[in-house]
Amino acid sequence: MFFNKSQLIETINWTVYQPEKQKQTLRAILKLNAGFATRTAKETVNEDLQKYFSKLRLGFAWDASSDFIFSNDIGFRVSFYQFRASHSDQHIKDRITFIGPAFLIRIPFDQKPWEFDASVGIGYIEYRGKQRLAKFYGASLGVQFSIGFDYKISPKWGIGVNMQSTMGEIIKFRHEKNGEKWTATYEVDEGEDISQTGMGIGIRYYFK
Repeated sequence: MFFNKSQLIETINWTVYQPEKQKQTLRAILKLNAGFATRTAKETVNEDLQKYFSKLRLGFAWDASSDFIFSNDIGFRVSFYQFRASHSDQHIKDRITFIGPAFLIRIPFDQKPWEFDASVGIGYIEYRGKQRLAKFYGASLGVQFSIGFDYKISPKWGIGVNMQSTMGEIIKFRHEKNGEKWTATYEVDEGEDISQTGMGIGIRYYFK
């Protein structure tokens, strides 16, 4: 059987253009947020640590992330998050940092330019504290949950709000005081839970 001219054209069009329709496109979004967070964990059982950390519950938080979304609105995120708190008593400064990858889902609203996203990730979390004459340091495995709403104001720029919860526990601390260094290891129930929840607002840059 021979194809007529119209059938031949349709076959060529399907062969040439169909793979392009099936090919997934990758979107990339850069996010930067700033806001506040609060430590949500119960006070540590260890009395010395309890007095120290109780003054550092509320602090400034910021995060930066790169989102990569496929055409089915599922993708992944690389996130950097940092929490800072301070207290005038003994010049205490506190810093908690999380960095790691996350699974991401992004859902556009029926009436764009609004979009909702949610992510869950696992990564490296560390704590650094400083007093007038002493320093503390500890690191562990952390988990982060995040949800956000973005509003696209132009093809390349947008604004948004983000809410996140970061969880981790430090049971091994490295101490430095008056030039002396030592390591202290606590039981699981006596370590420091550095979990926190916060909210921030920021800008979005759309690469594609």
